[in-house]
Amino acid sequence: MTTTGPLEYRPRKSRIGAWIGAAVAFFGFTALSFSLGTTTVEGGTVTVADQAAMIGLGVIGAGIALSFLRLRVRADEKGIEVTNVAQKRYFPWQVVTAINFSDKMTWATVELADDDEMSIMAVQVTDKERAVAAIKHLRALLEQSRS
Repeated sequence: MTTTGPLEYRPRKSRIGAWIGAAVAFFGFTALSFSLGTTTVEGGTVTVADQAAMIGLGVIGAGIALSFLRLRVRADEKGIEVTNVAQKRYFPWQVVTAINFSDKMTWATVELADDDEMSIMAVQVTDKERAVAAIKHLRALLEQSRS
């Protein structure tokens, strides 16, 4: 029996997209805040507080985009830890029945013994060969745990 070492995997393309999205949100709202002028069409005034609020919206948008940097999957001989945008869960291999990833899926899923499943957003179809290698590694760890 061959042993498979631990895996830590993060997506590549969504990380690049997160940084680009954060930059666009922040700099776009900042530029918009300075291009508003001092009065509105109806005669209202645009204050410094309004401009600061627009920049604040850019910061919030950038923060939301950067939350996709959290995506990660870690696995070893004991189990798998899945970190998605808003959730982090650990599953011992005893409760995992399968690791699924087909060409029709956006990202992989871990199927659990209680007929539940959780998305593994870190393993995405856009990463192509890297994602396939990660799935093979996860499946090998799952198989190794059953031996």
